[in-house]
Amino acid sequence: MAAKISKSKKNSAPQVFGKDGVFYTFPQGDGGPLQIKIDFALAPRPLNYYYADSLLVELDAELRMALLHFGRRAAKGDTFADWIEVVMPARSIFAQFWSSSREVEAAVDKILEAIGPIPKISTMSRSDSPAASLFANAIFVAVGDGESTFDFYHLSPREVHLAKTQKMDMQIQPTIRVIMSSALTKHFFEALRPHADQDFIAQGGLERSKLASSTH
Repeated sequence: MAAKISKSKKNSAPQVFGKDGVFYTFPQGDGGPLQIKIDFALAPRPLNYYYADSLLVELDAELRMALLHFGRRAAKGDTFADWIEVVMPARSIFAQFWSSSREVEAAVDKILEAIGPIPKISTMSRSDSPAASLFANAIFVAVGDGESTFDFYHLSPREVHLAKTQKMDMQIQPTIRVIMSSALTKHFFEALRPHADQDFIAQGGLERSKLASSTH
């Protein structure tokens, strides 16, 4: 005869593992998939920051990556005087980040409504000058009165593997903080919008689709 399982034990919440902002559970029991939650209030803050007054978003369909270029506009033309590149898995930004940032964009809209008209969007061109290439798969964004901060993070598959197989604590690594105006923040969301929650890989033939925005 099978042993009876008490109702309280059957309905109890799964055990939570982790610390320092990264927590996970096994909702289907040991050996099943992980459910990961990141509390950015407890995660380490990026040590380095970069101020951007322009940006360019490129999509690499073949590798299924998004290339986010943040830079400072050159004195003449629509090119970067200096810039950095943050590479992210396409799904991390066009699905996960997008779905979690809807209230953020609404807050930006209210700020811009109080400030005044949004500056005209100007298309940027990829710069030939070298830039640091960084990698991230998570973003925490915070908006203020006229400015926003984008904190980029990387949660390594190694951390996930060891958590699943050995129940070890996961560590999320801060990549960089990018600071930009509220106007450019709105342009960033507009650049992401056409591909949000869509499988742009399935469109076929798309190697690098360029979307851009910047401020004067």
